Amino acid sequence: MEGKRLATLEQALAELQAKDANTQHKSDILISHIPQSENPIPSTQITSVTLKAHGLKPALPSEFDGDCTKGMVFLISCQVYIRLCPNSFTDKQAKIVWAMSYMKAGQAAKWSACVFRWEEQLENVGYHKFVDWEDFRDEFKREFCPVYADSVAINQLESTAYFQKSCSVDEYLNEFQDLIMEAGYSNLKTIVVKFRRGLDTQIQNAIATMPSGCPSDMVPTDWYTAARTIDQNRATNEAFRSSYRTPSVAPTQTRLSTFNTVQFQAPERSANHQHALTPGNPVPMDIDASQKTQPLPFSCYRCRKAGHKAPDCPTRFDIRELSIDDLQTYLEDHLAELDAKHPEPAAEVEEQDFSHCNK
Repeated sequence: MEGKRLATLEQALAELQAKDANTQHKSDILISHIPQSENPIPSTQITSVTLKAHGLKPALPSEFDGDCTKGMVFLISCQVYIRLCPNSFTDKQAKIVWAMSYMKAGQAAKWSACVFRWEEQLENVGYHKFVDWEDFRDEFKREFCPVYADSVAINQLESTAYFQKSCSVDEYLNEFQDLIMEAGYSNLKTIVVKFRRGLDTQIQNAIATMPSGCPSDMVPTDWYTAARTIDQNRATNEAFRSSYRTPSVAPTQTRLSTFNTVQFQAPERSANHQHALTPGNPVPMDIDASQKTQPLPFSCYRCRKAGHKAPDCPTRFDIRELSIDDLQTYLEDHLAELDAKHPEPAAEVEEQDFSHCNK
């Protein structure tokens, strides 16, 4: 049983080897029919052909006005374009004139004008100010690139001007690497010490106190990676905490209470405007005073006449509303008042009484 299996595997292996040999033979035949070029394409032309094949367009340099802090950036952008598109320039002078076409303002424009005036002089007719691009580049550096750029970078690294402060780790790292390159620092331990000194304190402490995987002081790239990782983790954690953070006081409730207090609290004022009119105590103007009607004079609700009230009404009683007892009392009182005003003589009263008795 085992012998049959082994024979089957050997046969399958032999078939695969035959197929590989056939494939290799066909490949050799195809390669032999490919003509060999005597002049291989330069690497720069290969790059240009690749850009055109993919439809890519390199960025053009920005206009340069002679600012020394931007001189190296302008020169590098020109060199990048020339290297990517070498077929765009017919000769060496075309590169120089093309670069000078972006020097249109400030001190750079004056410098370009001086170059053209030099070439227009009679003794210089037929000659060029710069022999090739390298000559132009060296003169440009002497004119527009800081001579003491390394000293400026060293001074910044020795001060606190390069510290991270409120910048992100990426921004701080880009500026730090530029300063290190300009200053010419090559000692790895010095670079790490400078980087740690300007790094955010919390991030630096987190990296230095890592229980495992702490970067070495001799490998700056490990410190750069760790700083980026710590900063990204902190931002992620802050976003997680903010999504579950609940406010102590609802904003809507606070706004409603404030709105009720401010909008519906009526100011106290006197009806007779007894407050003195002063700059610190103004009296609100009654804008509806002219629209108010004059109050009607009061009238008696008993006799319906004006000028007095019901308690002072001459006709205090309404005979139609009095009961029999009230009417009798009213008559007796009224008669008593009449008797008091017109009393009868005493003799007549006695005589009348005596005569009545005789009867």
